[in-house]
Amino acid sequence: MSPTKAMEGVLIFDQSNDLIYQNVNDALRAKLTRHAIDLGLLEDEKRDSRKPLDCNVLVQIFSPLVASQRIMMCQFDNAYTSVQMESNLNLVFDEFLGYLFIQISNKDVDTIRRELGVCICLLKHICGPNINTINNNKKVASLLTNLIGTYRKMYRANQGILVEAIEQLLVNADVKNTVVGALQSATEKLKQDPHSQRSHSIIFVGNKFLSLYSSRQAQELSPADMLFLNIFCQTTDRGEHSKRIESHVVFLQGSSSASSPGCIPHIVHVCKLFDDVFLVLLIEHGSIQVSGNLYDVFFGLQKLQNLQMQMDVENLRSAFDSLETYVRHSLDSMKKLKYNNPEADEAVKSFISKWDNVRKRYSEYFKNFDAAFIPKIESNMPMFVDSLKEVFKLLCAECSTLEHGLQRVSDIADMVEEKLTEVFNFLQVKSQKNFSMGSYLEDFPGLVHFIHIDRNNGRIVAPGLDQEDSENVLKERIWSMVELSRTYLHKGHMSMIWKDVTFSYGYFLWFEDPNGTALKPKEIPDLSAISTKPQLIAGILAGDYYRRLIETCFPRTSPSKIRCYELFCVHLGLVTSTNVLEHCRRLAVTITDLTGCVGNPIELL
Repeated sequence: MSPTKAMEGVLIFDQSNDLIYQNVNDALRAKLTRHAIDLGLLEDEKRDSRKPLDCNVLVQIFSPLVASQRIMMCQFDNAYTSVQMESNLNLVFDEFLGYLFIQISNKDVDTIRRELGVCICLLKHICGPNINTINNNKKVASLLTNLIGTYRKMYRANQGILVEAIEQLLVNADVKNTVVGALQSATEKLKQDPHSQRSHSIIFVGNKFLSLYSSRQAQELSPADMLFLNIFCQTTDRGEHSKRIESHVVFLQGSSSASSPGCIPHIVHVCKLFDDVFLVLLIEHGSIQVSGNLYDVFFGLQKLQNLQMQMDVENLRSAFDSLETYVRHSLDSMKKLKYNNPEADEAVKSFISKWDNVRKRYSEYFKNFDAAFIPKIESNMPMFVDSLKEVFKLLCAECSTLEHGLQRVSDIADMVEEKLTEVFNFLQVKSQKNFSMGSYLEDFPGLVHFIHIDRNNGRIVAPGLDQEDSENVLKERIWSMVELSRTYLHKGHMSMIWKDVTFSYGYFLWFEDPNGTALKPKEIPDLSAISTKPQLIAGILAGDYYRRLIETCFPRTSPSKIRCYELFCVHLGLVTSTNVLEHCRRLAVTITDLTGCVGNPIELL
């Protein structure tokens, strides 16, 4: 008898509780189909398990749960986080800009919560704040499905995705100079186009980062952006019909500094040079001021609507004032745009008109807070929301020249490929295994594996894992070690050593200043007890957990002045705790020398 296949699915509902996206595997589709037949929503003879379930059927199945979640969220500010059902099935909920995300799975709740947070992150990167795009654009919906599939596959096999950091490919100075020279030439070629002055050129080798070259005016990329781009590369390379060059518009968040707009449209061209070697050309698209300001409008509008549903009259005025400021900033930035697009011009005029209607209704309401004006506000709001989505789509998300520049991109890819020919074989070998533990056995007897993470730039250094059967036990233990350490980190434990019958494990998180001097927080927080929304999980894709940790541990210091590091170690079980500590201290220094980053011996305990 074959084992029962695990059930897996993601559903997204809009503010009207209509289903706008479904990504359901065969096992869950079969269960939902049987349930729909039992409820009389579907006739047995019309059952076809190969096709997506009818949206109306799914809405009727989930409407009681969705309606209850909305009430708990809007009226009581106490929404469900998860629900456990029969057949070992868990439902996990999340929310973004009024859209309700539900993931259904046989996995444990923490794993599902992480996957759902990543799903929202991927969606933000391909849609920006206009989530409804996946309802109107089949290409974007298909891309989200493929990205989720790639992430799940990589999470099971890739150490970088496991810890939400990207593996740094370690190469010698000659190879590095060759690669940087090729990327610099690519960036200079891009700048010959007046619309491509702000750009990045990146090389990924398999799932590892090799090098980045940015033009002077380009916005800095965040570690989460780099991780998304790597997942994006792996997604474009899947399937029989993958092309040499894949081009899309994506929305990157940029650095975590206060000046970053948080939503930066880019044209991304992924060019496959050789097997496992990708050139990524990123070009800032449109006005980052317009996109950043409209991004604020989406969030300000959602906050206003939430307060209105909660009948929170006390805070409604300040929320409206904030929205009005965001709209004014958006209109000011639009006036500076130069575009010869009648459709965009009409969309901006409509946006101004619809906003004036909403603003007037609120002004009338705020004179004496007469509830009779609320229906007038609500009747005008959908038209304003539609105009906001349309102006964002035309000014930020669409690019009429996306396909026109492919010949120039192809020429640049050819040039870079030629410049990298001499190091091609070397890069292919490195794509399979960065380095092995063999070079560390003499200096660190008993050390089996380690993962070092620099949370400042989101990079990891770790020996490769062989795909042989003998390595599977170690791989399973490494994944379990990471998951266990997260549980205790969330409770405030930043240093841990534990054992099982085979191995000893060590996990250490510490902070340094820019000069490499160790910093100790006066009090180590129990983040599980801190009532913050959203409740972050250890990682960077569903929100930067480590920045939140730094802000909590060092509330009077700018996060940019503090560096955070993590180190995981696996030793043979016979190695003592004293030796584990001593190895970890020396290992941190060795990796610092290897990567060329500033750092001193760490104080682990």
